[in-house]
Formats: sequence, C-alpha cells, structure tokens
Amino acid sequence: MEEFMKELDAMDLDQVKERRNEIEKSIRDAKSTEDIDGLDEKINAIITRIKELEDLEARKNAALALQNEEVAPTKVIEERKEEKKMAQVELRDSLEYGKAFVKAIISGDDTEARSLLTENVSGTLPVPTLLDTEIRNAWEETHLLSLCKQTSYPGNVKVGFEYSATGASVHVEGSAAPAEEQLVLGAVELKAESIKKWIRVSDEAIEGTTIDTLGYIYKELAQKIAEKGEEILIQKIDAAPSVSTTTAVAVASLDVDTLEEDTIVLALAELSAKAKDVNLAMNRRTYAAFKAIQKKAKYNVDVFDGLDSKVVFTDQLPAFNAAGAGDTYFIAGDFGYGAQVNKPKGNDMKIIVDDKSESEADLVKVVGKMYAGIGVVAPKAFVKLKKAD
Repeated sequence: MEEFMKELDAMDLDQVKERRNEIEKSIRDAKSTEDIDGLDEKINAIITRIKELEDLEARKNAALALQNEEVAPTKVIEERKEEKKMAQVELRDSLEYGKAFVKAIISGDDTEARSLLTENVSGTLPVPTLLDTEIRNAWEETHLLSLCKQTSYPGNVKVGFEYSATGASVHVEGSAAPAEEQLVLGAVELKAESIKKWIRVSDEAIEGTTIDTLGYIYKELAQKIAEKGEEILIQKIDAAPSVSTTTAVAVASLDVDTLEEDTIVLALAELSAKAKDVNLAMNRRTYAAFKAIQKKAKYNVDVFDGLDSKVVFTDQLPAFNAAGAGDTYFIAGDFGYGAQVNKPKGNDMKIIVDDKSESEADLVKVVGKMYAGIGVVAPKAFVKLKKAD
C-alpha cells in the first residue's frame, strides 16, 4: 500500500482518475472476493487524493484570478469561509465525529474529536447533528416554550418596554409645535439560569455507549429540562404584578371559582389589543370542564370564543377542580409577543459523566445542564384565572 500511495503522489489529477477507473473495472470484473482483496482501500485512497488535487487546482485558479483582478479579494475570502462552514456541518453529520464526541463525553478525553475539527478547536465541541436535533425537538415539543420568542444572546438580557408615554397629537400647519412626547421606558431582565437534570445508568451501559444510546440520554435529559423551563415560564406569569413597574410587566388576573359559558370571553377582554396570536393554556381536565359546559348548553355556545384549535395542554397547571385557593389554573395570551426564552449558549447542553460517586453500586451519574433566561416581556400580553383566596 505504501508503494501505491507513492504512485498516487506522482500522478496528476487526470492520471489519478484514470487509475480509479481501472480499479473500479477490476472490482466489477472480479470472480471472487480474493480478486478484490485490498482494492476498496485503494479506492478510498484515490478518492482522498482526487479531493486534494481538486482543492489544489481550485486554489490555484482562485489565486490566478485574483492576480488578474478577475475576482475581488473579499469574495475569495468569503468562499473559503463558506467552504469551512460546510465542512463543519458535514463533520457534525459524520459517524466518525459522532463516535469521537461520544468518547469525549464518556472519558473526558476530547483529543480525537478536536483533531477532526477545522475550526473552533479551543472552544466548545460542536454537538453532533443527531444530538442537537434531540435537544431542539425536546424544546419544540414543550408547546408553551415553542410559542415564545427564542433568542441566543450572550449573558443576561434586558428587554425594553413602554412603561408610560403620552399620545400623538394633530398638528395644524403654522400653529405652535406639539408638546414633546413624555416617554418612560422599562426593562425586564432575563437572567440566564442553569437548569439541570441527572439520571443514573449502569456502568455497563456507559461502557457500551453509542451515538444512538447517547441520543436517548440527551433526549431524556433535554425533555426534563424543557419541562422545567415551562414550569419557570408559568411561575413568571403567575408572579407578574397586576400593574407594570419599570422592571416588570403587568399580567391581568381574575378570580374565578365557577366556570361559566362566558368565562374565557371575559378573560380575553383583559388582554391588550397588541396580543394578537392568542393561545389558551390549561390542564386537560380543565378543558374537559369547559367542554361539559358546552354539552350542557347543547353546544349552542362556544366557550372558547373560536379558539378551540389554539388550546395548549400543560401538566404544569393544576386542573380547575383540583386547584386550591390562590392557584392559577388557566393562562391565555400571546406567548410570541409576551414571553421570551434566551439561551446564551444556544441548544448546547453540557453533559457531565460521574463514574466515581456511586461506583460501589456499579452506577454512573449522567448530568445534563442548559442555560436559559425566561421571562414575561410585554404588558397585558397574558391573563390568568385563579381560585379566590
């Protein structure tokens, strides 16, 4: 094989392609497996060499075009950046990188994974596409969070809102200038919090971990973290004041101890006109209680005010019949306008494998950790129904 590699190094692109054709013909004409022994290795070497020579040819042409002022220097740089970007994406899809990433997570040794990278060598290891998809799906399947505005700004984020302002006026030409607008801005700070979840698995399972097994672990941890994120969102809506301050926006609140035909309609009347894409969040048993009202009225009334298809179920809210004094059991509002989820590190979920603390039981702790700042960012975008104290 060493002699074959020397032979390839001495060939130009056309000669290498011709050699490939010869070997491929030999494979097609083979009468037994012995006839093709070692040929697959040579084909792989040829494919690599062709790619090297084509890349070299492309760079020569680019340099020549640049020298002749046929291509702007910035364009050449942009093309090379795009090449690197594409290479990184393809790398994340590859089985080779997936295996190296698994090794880095389980053993803590990321040397092999970093040797495959073309950029970001000193930063966080890019998550393989399969695992990134599992995390993304977990957040998208947590329906309330998927409705919120999603951002990935670094650190804590302050989201501005209009606390108070004077309105516009009609100006008659030649008359005195209208009074200056009196605007007071408020700001809600989304503080990034570390949301964690951990599970135990056997050391045998960890030793036999594959990219698929790690994908299952990622999915389980990401789902629990996303559910906690939804719980935090509901807590923020529940804790919001009824009147805005300069650091917190208002959420309307109604005490309703008995569900009626017009309960939801009256609740929606408390929303700002800026809340346009409204969803109704409730427990399935609360939904059943509203449906019972419709049934009693022989379906002559629409208790959901045309929003039946916009109902989002969540187990983070108690059922109406199980709610105690002061409990919020129903939330309606425009989640995309009124709430924001900021993940400073994007969908990156840090995985920590602890094989020491419970080694006597042959168990390994796998910890997942994500950073997210979640908050209510627009006044009167939500209304909540509570049981009276």
